[in-house]
Amino acid sequence: MSVMDRFFDKILGRGDHAITVPPLDGAFLPNMALDHADLVLERDDIDDLAQFGGRPVVSVGSQVVWLDGGGEPLTFPTTVTAITGLSDGRLAVALADGQVLICGSSGERTPLRTKGIGGCITALCQMNDKSLCASIGSARVESEDWALDLMQLGRTGAVWSLGLDSSAEPMRIGAGLGWAGGVAMLDDKIVVSDSWNARLLSFAPDGGGPTTLLDQLPGYPGRMTSDGQGGLWLSVFAPRSQLVEFVLREPAYRTRMIAEVHKEFWIAPCLRSGSSFLEPLQQGAVKQLGVLKPWSPSMSYGLLVRLNSAGRPVTSLHSRADGARHGVTASLVDQDALLFAAKGEGVLGRVNKEEIAI
Repeated sequence: MSVMDRFFDKILGRGDHAITVPPLDGAFLPNMALDHADLVLERDDIDDLAQFGGRPVVSVGSQVVWLDGGGEPLTFPTTVTAITGLSDGRLAVALADGQVLICGSSGERTPLRTKGIGGCITALCQMNDKSLCASIGSARVESEDWALDLMQLGRTGAVWSLGLDSSAEPMRIGAGLGWAGGVAMLDDKIVVSDSWNARLLSFAPDGGGPTTLLDQLPGYPGRMTSDGQGGLWLSVFAPRSQLVEFVLREPAYRTRMIAEVHKEFWIAPCLRSGSSFLEPLQQGAVKQLGVLKPWSPSMSYGLLVRLNSAGRPVTSLHSRADGARHGVTASLVDQDALLFAAKGEGVLGRVNKEEIAI
């Protein structure tokens, strides 16, 4: 794009300077499926889901907890930022200090080589028998500071290949991403969430530039997991809004907001909103006569999207603005149900097969 094109786009509000947000329609038609889901577990800092030896586990702070109640939790020295099950029954665990450990059923923990990839590991997935993929949110902030990275227009996310042989060196697959919030395999391609650009990118395992698999999403995409039928379940951890899109185009305002306002009250997306009268957007179209409207432009939302084998959205599960299952950070197909972690509320839910086709 030429300098003149960018100049006129800025004046006319076109292209990258537009503040429009895609509507929730078609495969994204709102419903209350997440709010109607069965409650499995309530814990603060609930985050990621995986299978460990055929049993579902969830990361909670610095622990990995068995969901069937059997066995002691796995405890680690720092916060667990991502987990994924391996085809041989072991579990890969990423920590806030940048370590990635391979945990076996007998308690052994083998560290992988991760030098140079950074500590902000947001998701893991197995690429093949010899390699593991890791998505890196940012080279500047930690995983819990994702809102700061968005407000600073961060573009330092990356995706790396890690050898499951502890002697193998990491290899960078892609870089320059706006918070790589998730990674998964779809057929023989590596799919990465380019969160701040509201799109999914596809990388070939043997290198080469990425192609756009899906763009113009109504929220910020995060982790992905297999749906067991050749597609993926995509967690959208926060919604986009016209107000936030406008703020992202005002550098002076964002600089002052970051410096002078507590981050809990920024005009920024979050995993859970509505708990304080000091938060932005409290009146007008959001609340009327003290009632929060389900169609209001909330700063938080609950959304899981099912993608088919071509990476196209086919259905979605929601917790709307007035719901209580916001900030969905992970999901997992377990036997005849879909488990999901709503970190904003500290809730692990279960959607039965009768409600969706799994």
